[in-house]
Amino acid sequence: MANSSGDHSNEPEGYRNWSHDLATLQEIGEELLEEWRTDHPQSPRDYPAVRWLSDNGYSHLRWVLREKHDMGTPEFFILLTSAGGTEEYEWSIDDVATIERANAYLDDRIECRGWRPSTTRTQRARINEVLRRFADEYDDDRILAIANDPGRKTDVYESFKEVVKSLREELTSDDSTHHHVRAAHRFFEWLDRSDRIAYDPMENIEDEFRWDWQSDSTPLTPDQIRRLWVVAETDEERMLVIGYCVWGVRTKELPAVHVDQITLDVHDSYIEFEEPDRKNGQGQVSLMFGLDALANLLDERAQRPNWNGYLFPSDAADRSFLSAKQMRRRFKDLCRKAGVKVDGKAGTPKHGRAFYYNILADAESDLLETAGEIAEEQGANDAKAVRDFYLTPEKRRRYRRILFRQHIRRILPDDAHTQYSTRTDFDSSLADFE
Repeated sequence: MANSSGDHSNEPEGYRNWSHDLATLQEIGEELLEEWRTDHPQSPRDYPAVRWLSDNGYSHLRWVLREKHDMGTPEFFILLTSAGGTEEYEWSIDDVATIERANAYLDDRIECRGWRPSTTRTQRARINEVLRRFADEYDDDRILAIANDPGRKTDVYESFKEVVKSLREELTSDDSTHHHVRAAHRFFEWLDRSDRIAYDPMENIEDEFRWDWQSDSTPLTPDQIRRLWVVAETDEERMLVIGYCVWGVRTKELPAVHVDQITLDVHDSYIEFEEPDRKNGQGQVSLMFGLDALANLLDERAQRPNWNGYLFPSDAADRSFLSAKQMRRRFKDLCRKAGVKVDGKAGTPKHGRAFYYNILADAESDLLETAGEIAEEQGANDAKAVRDFYLTPEKRRRYRRILFRQHIRRILPDDAHTQYSTRTDFDSSLADFE
């Protein structure tokens, strides 16, 4: 990677060990807000800017929120301040009747839908933010009474439209905005179903807007992955298949892999990823597939004068390795050669990475199924409990990798496998379950 040995001296203590749990992140956010407010007591902002987060060593927070919770920092701080931080929850409106019904709604969702505390906190904060913005826009927070006065229906609807517009301007994605809108609308739908309001003040409001969804990419199929490998004529092309479809790296990550990250050994070959903002997190990627292609490509690169050590170096004077756009073009060219299409168009690295995540999910299902068989033999009915009881977190991760490899072996031809791996027998069993 380009900055694998970057200076992290400005990072807060425990930077790399932050929990991804939203409740824990809220505690970190409280401390962060206190630090920022101390530095900027006169700021008109309610929360710090992205530049301040980066300058003060909190860029990892942005990564965790984006990749683990589909949330930008503006939404995170809006939720945090709307929910009263980690203290006892307080609503941002004063109308007692509306607050009582909102609390009753949340209690009902916990009882009927089994909402977890983290879900309840998030939904409550989103409702609170919409109600607060409506009260500011309409200049009245007696929302329950307003929804029982049909004469106000048109004006109220227009005010909620303005609320949605303001959310779209401030939040980082349409997904985030829609989460807020749906949370508040479900509250009103619940009130309407129980005849506590005369009309739904947000009825059909989602239909007023065009939503640019950030939907997951369609994964390539196993047959398409196999075809890509078969038609790949060079080691560069083979590494496109391995990097994007088996390692699951982002488009820009593959060309930035540096030789210093790679350990080639007959017993244990792997690539070490250390960047804190890596999509798939830090860790090692074992080279059970494509090792020959990788070794050949590195040998070929080493013959070049002035090679800079990157897997896909750039000839441009101002770049060390190929750009994401260039890599995307190469992968699409390979897909065209293999006749691999998604929705009528050549596949992209994102479609390859979606395949990777699908196989990971299949491996997790296999692991749980194995645990279920053990549970059935012991007369238990909770496969997850058996899995978690029999295996430590490290062993669970290890066996997910084993099952992942087994799936890939059934997809890629024999010439993609690492021929001299000594871990074939280890991969063939789940002895820790026995």
